[in-house]
Amino acid sequence: MSQLWDKIEQLARHIEMRFDDTGTQVASPHEYNWYNKIYESNRYRRAHIEIVDNRETHKLYILHCTIFPHYNDPSPIWGFDAVCGPNKITGAFHDFSNGGNPESFMWLWFNAQVAGLEWNKPRELPDWARQIFSKAMVAAGNLQEPAEIDQLCELAKSTLNFYLANVGIDQQSLSDYHMAQNRYCRYQKQNPHVIKSMVSMGVEESTMRRFVDEVLFPEA
Repeated sequence: MSQLWDKIEQLARHIEMRFDDTGTQVASPHEYNWYNKIYESNRYRRAHIEIVDNRETHKLYILHCTIFPHYNDPSPIWGFDAVCGPNKITGAFHDFSNGGNPESFMWLWFNAQVAGLEWNKPRELPDWARQIFSKAMVAAGNLQEPAEIDQLCELAKSTLNFYLANVGIDQQSLSDYHMAQNRYCRYQKQNPHVIKSMVSMGVEESTMRRFVDEVLFPEA
């Protein structure tokens, strides 16, 4: 196994440990042939970690994580994705996306954290992505330098710690931000690569569509 895969696997274990520390695992609507855990907490509504470990068959390791605030909380949605071959990360995506207040103090902090990343090059995003991701979004490809990989992993850990320490603080009893979260999910479902990549690895398209609708990005 490669050092890159080892580092991303260690990051996945760290994220799962933090979810274990802060939430309670709940049952997935269906079982799948890849790794999924869903959590809930009084501080956040839903946290999800997905790992597709096809290193032996397809030389590919995928890590996907999201955290959604409660519907009465305007905090951003925490999202992290890394698509990894043995020697480089072909795609890394990380954002504090609008969950009710697009310029919350949490997003302003995130914006400051990522402003100086030299490997985070601006890239043209598809329309569905432009609708929901913030202007501070990290979207990088072809990361292969060890220092860049380490910086990405440390960024994910530090933003996760900050997020978990602050989400839920601004819950407002009379507010309802579920439409903002539904909007995020609705546009995420327009990403064709999620289904295509898994179908190319032998998963039935109907299974993947159900997974996207019910596990990855369920709407209220």
